[in-house]
Amino acid sequence: MKFSIWYNQTNDFSDLLMKYKDNIESVYFALPLSLWNSWRDLEQDNYYEKKIFNLIKICKESWIENILVINATCEWEKTWDKYHLLELISYIKKLRKIWLNSISLTNLLYVKFIKKSIPELKIYSSVNCYVKTVEQALYMKKIWIDVLTIDRDINRDLDLIKEIKVRTWLPIQILLNEWCFRNCPFRNTHFNIISHWVENNVRNNSKWNYNLLEKYSCLPLLAENKRMVFRVPFVRPEDLHYYEWLTDVFKLTTRDNPIKEVELMLLAYVQWYYHWNLFDIIPSCVWHHENIVNYIDNDKLTKFNFFEDIKKCIWDCDNCFNCDKYF
Repeated sequence: MKFSIWYNQTNDFSDLLMKYKDNIESVYFALPLSLWNSWRDLEQDNYYEKKIFNLIKICKESWIENILVINATCEWEKTWDKYHLLELISYIKKLRKIWLNSISLTNLLYVKFIKKSIPELKIYSSVNCYVKTVEQALYMKKIWIDVLTIDRDINRDLDLIKEIKVRTWLPIQILLNEWCFRNCPFRNTHFNIISHWVENNVRNNSKWNYNLLEKYSCLPLLAENKRMVFRVPFVRPEDLHYYEWLTDVFKLTTRDNPIKEVELMLLAYVQWYYHWNLFDIIPSCVWHHENIVNYIDNDKLTKFNFFEDIKKCIWDCDNCFNCDKYF
């Protein structure tokens, strides 16, 4: 089993690739600033482009797939701007010449145009397409998606994932370790806010100091009832065997993490076990902003057969005390 990881733009990332090249399926990376500011990718174009060229070269030499990500949930007027689309296609062709394999898209309006321009390019649907029904998956197949990324919300619904795979016969990608409540009512607002943070330069703009997102969204819900942490549909390394023949691509969230943390996560999933704090391998802004839940013993989850137990969840954390045994 191999894993997909994010390029975190550190200088020692190439060393990690070479060390774990037999365990890495693919590497994701973002567009340069001139085409799209993804908030977390703040290096200047010339420097970043050189790093991307080098990354693709290393991937080619190691037979690791490289994937350009265009996954914002809001692109403002660029969403329907044909000149922006032409600019994107031109840049993708430029990278294709040096062995770009694939792209991951949220804006599905682009799929047909990119396919016609670069037919050999593999196209992934982004996790931000929120595919969690068979019907949605069939739409993806009709519009020429090559690899289907399922919504985090259905990570633990093995029967549904199986049905999607059987009905579409598409390779399925699953995101294993991202923090986000299942069926979170704030998700669309959250991701759109992140998109607009870029435009408003939130890091330097005093108008954004009062942040509604962090004060009044999912964090207070967790603060009121810490059992809700288990509504996060993470897949632990110990539970990968449930997915081995069901999904094809196993993606790890490593975009904002230093290289030591990326290696820790990757090694845990490669070995199919992790004996310490679960939050070491499931990164979340919650642990940085709030002192709500600091530690969950992953061995304790294994002891109580967490995966089989959590599948019976009745989504009533205020009245159900089943998850207390995990703390």
